[in-house]
Amino acid sequence: MPKERYNYEVLDEAMNNAYEIIMGNKTFDLIMEEAGECSLPFDIREEEPDLQGMIEYFIETEEYEKCEVLQKIINNNTLHSRKSNN
Repeated sequence: MPKERYNYEVLDEAMNNAYEIIMGNKTFDLIMEEAGECSLPFDIREEEPDLQGMIEYFIETEEYEKCEVLQKIINNNTLHSRKSNN
C-alpha cells in the first residue's frame, strides 16, 4: 500500500473518530473496544479538538453535513471542555 494512501486512511479514521466522540455517538472506550485502537487528531486527555481544522478536512472530503454541525458547535460555543481545571 502506498504511504500516501495509508496516511490518508489514518487521517480519515482519526477525523471520523473525533467527530463521533464530539457528537456523543461513540466514546473513546467504545471505539477501542470495537476496533482495538482509536486514532484521533488530538490528545483527548489534554487538548480541545480543532473544530475549524475538522471543518476544513470535511470540506475536502465533501462531507458538508458534518461541517454544518461543527460550525453550529463553534457558533453556539456548545463544546464542553475536556481539560481538567487543576
